[in-house]
Amino acid sequence: MKSQYVKELKIGQLVKEKFLLTKKNVKEKKDGGSFTQIELSDSTGTIEGIAWNSASDELKNFSTGDFVFITGNVGEYNERLQVVVNSVSRISDEEVSPEDFLRVVDEDIDKLVAEIKTASEKVENPFLKKLLTQFLDDPQFMKQFRMAPAAKKAHHAVIGGLAVHTRNVMRFAINACETFKFLNADLLITGSLLHDIGKVYEYVYQKKIDHSTKGRLLGHIILGYETIADKISKIPNFPDELRLKLLHMVVSHHGELEYGSPVVPLFPEALVLHFIDNLDSKLEMMQEVIRQHQGTDSDWSEYHQLLERVIYLGSDF
Repeated sequence: MKSQYVKELKIGQLVKEKFLLTKKNVKEKKDGGSFTQIELSDSTGTIEGIAWNSASDELKNFSTGDFVFITGNVGEYNERLQVVVNSVSRISDEEVSPEDFLRVVDEDIDKLVAEIKTASEKVENPFLKKLLTQFLDDPQFMKQFRMAPAAKKAHHAVIGGLAVHTRNVMRFAINACETFKFLNADLLITGSLLHDIGKVYEYVYQKKIDHSTKGRLLGHIILGYETIADKISKIPNFPDELRLKLLHMVVSHHGELEYGSPVVPLFPEALVLHFIDNLDSKLEMMQEVIRQHQGTDSDWSEYHQLLERVIYLGSDF
């Protein structure tokens, strides 16, 4: 983790920290030679920088999008903070934590994961319990799950977003089972936890959230299907019908063929999973629009392509 963040920098402060180089502009000095104007970023914001002499020469070897380790001092120029760079060196992608450079969920990820595990303990079916254990007791998988976003842009597109979305859908599932007693709670809770599991492999998130090669070629539905099917194959005597129903829930949870599901939901638990997944996704999209317009005087958002509507932003009555 970083020890110095952009929003915490103050005039006169010595800087020794990692940043993402987001702009670089080489300019000529009036008396000959050159200097370099840069922009440095992390998860808390951006700050301008300027490099002279040897530091400017060092920056010739860097491109926007590189992670860099900067030493320098914080000054002020045109009433804005500016880092005067003394030296710059390269940092590999493996040496940085994504949460230092990307937006992170507001909630405590440890508590999110703990709630997901507690909800999973409601599952009584021994085969489904073994399946969930294969995921929840796998340290490498859980490390990825804790960090993964739920989307590139659409909803919960932040570090830890998948955990928030999964927790929310599991809450809806448990409440649905309390209302509709005929639902198979074990199946719906398991499907809620695993429906988006392919997103652990669909996205990369170092400098920005983007699709992995696997994610772009296959998508999270196929990746999730393959992952779950592989785990099931390692559980002796896993009932075939139970396997089929769980995998159907994963591949049908988008609800409609035009939204990426190869089949539509064909039994009650699959239908409920589709609707609660869709509900949480759509509510988060609306909330994000509202957050982005806080402090503005507008009563309406611009047209939202995914929601296919404008959003009313008026204050509470």
